[in-house]
Amino acid sequence: MKANGAVLWRGASLIDGAPLVVIAVGLASASSNRKTGGMVQTYILRADMDPVAAVRTLQDVSICGDCKHRGNLSSPGQARGRTCYVNIGQGPLGVWRAWKRGRYADLHGLTDAIVACGLLRNVRLGTYGDPAAVPVEVWQALVHGASGHTGYTHQWRRCDPALRSLCMASVDSENEALVARLKGWRTFRVAFPGDLARLPVEAICPASSEAGKKLTCDRCLACNGASGRRGSIVIQAHGGAAVMAAVRRHPVTPYFARPS
Repeated sequence: MKANGAVLWRGASLIDGAPLVVIAVGLASASSNRKTGGMVQTYILRADMDPVAAVRTLQDVSICGDCKHRGNLSSPGQARGRTCYVNIGQGPLGVWRAWKRGRYADLHGLTDAIVACGLLRNVRLGTYGDPAAVPVEVWQALVHGASGHTGYTHQWRRCDPALRSLCMASVDSENEALVARLKGWRTFRVAFPGDLARLPVEAICPASSEAGKKLTCDRCLACNGASGRRGSIVIQAHGGAAVMAAVRRHPVTPYFARPS
């Protein structure tokens, strides 16, 4: 029986040099994610520690860079004020543990990896982790073998410019959106809950609650970088109860910074 996951790449983080592993899952059975649909999911993880430990000590910087949603180290071993919608204790931790148990084989060579994975499906670049932490050639090869893709990066100010063609610039204010667009990026902006304002170039994410969940990501595929559609996307902040409580406690940063 075909394995449901595989190791696509191992190497040093382009952000800080720490050891990383990139794992693709959903190869044999499609993802049941209600927002993204049945896309192949890719996880960028620290190879030397589980993702929960990395977050608690802020060593997730290796995979997330300076993303504002990581939180702050307010006490030893505990990040506070985290506003990232990803539940680290579910998908990322489960994938990391399965890898440590030997469930996912290493695929040697990107061409072999693409053939083995059979990526004639849509793929999500960085289900967890920022694609900018990994050489862009990894993603280029993966996208070449896929029928479509989505991707996002908070490192748009400093990453390999080639990533513009594959990923959206993740931004947290109208100001950031305008700056990123001047640099040639299409943007994906997160707005404060209840904020329905849009820039002229923005459309509301069709997979969002505020848009009525009209499409799943694998049917929309608008978030495929500068080589895709010309407009940008906006979505209201979302996540579990703890995440949304943190968002509301910090209404200015990171979600609601307004241009002066």
